[in-house]
Order: sequence, then structure tokens, then C-alpha cells
Amino acid sequence: MVRRKIGKNKNFLNELNITSLVDISLTLVIGFIVALPYFFESGIFVSQAKLTKAADNSPIPELKVNIYLTKDGEIILNEKKVNFDVFKKLLPQLLERSWEKKVLISADSQVKYEKIINILDFCKESGAKELILIRKR
Repeated sequence: MVRRKIGKNKNFLNELNITSLVDISLTLVIGFIVALPYFFESGIFVSQAKLTKAADNSPIPELKVNIYLTKDGEIILNEKKVNFDVFKKLLPQLLERSWEKKVLISADSQVKYEKIINILDFCKESGAKELILIRKR
């Protein structure tokens, strides 16, 4: 009868083989590293609306520029109908008085994109910092 050395086999059984666990954990880490930018880039961030209290020393409210384009080709600037020549004169003046220089633009569904793009270009040339497109008036 051949005797086996039990000591060597006993140590081998007590050690835990973790190579497969390391492979799995490294795969998970790499997966999270690759997926992490997608969580931040695809997120929709909503800022809270600013509320100001009415007081005697409260600042002057922000002057907004609202532009609405009708399907008939009319431009409505801050709820008043204007032609394009008057619009060219008034827009730079309104933007000059505005702090944030935001322009809100909305249009009828039948208005061609070319007209909207022309208005956007003119607003940018006049000094608008932010152009905001709105679906409905």
C-alpha cells in the first residue's frame, strides 16, 4: 500500500481559488467605468424657478423678449404686432435693456423653418445670449 502525503493536499484544499472572482469583479468595474458617462450626459437637469419677494427695494423685473411668428408672416413682439423693419429697430433696444438677454421664440406649426432660422440669426446678431424655442405660444 502506497502512502500519500496528506499535508500537501490538505493545504491545497484550504486555499480558495479566487481567479474567477477577480475576473468577474474586474469586468464589473470596467462595465461601470464605461457606462458612467452615459448616466451624466443623458440626464435632464431641471433648475428651480427663482422667486423674488415684492419689496420696496426689490430690483426691477427682468425685461423679456417674446417673439411669436404667425402663419400669415406677422411678427408679434411682446404681444404687439410689428413689421420686420420695426422689429429690426426694437430688438437691439430691448436686448440692450435686458440683463440676461434671453429671447423666447414660438411659432405656428405652418411657419417655414427658414423664417424661424432667419429670426434666430438676427437675434444672435443683435446681442441675444440665450435663444429659447417654445412649442406653444
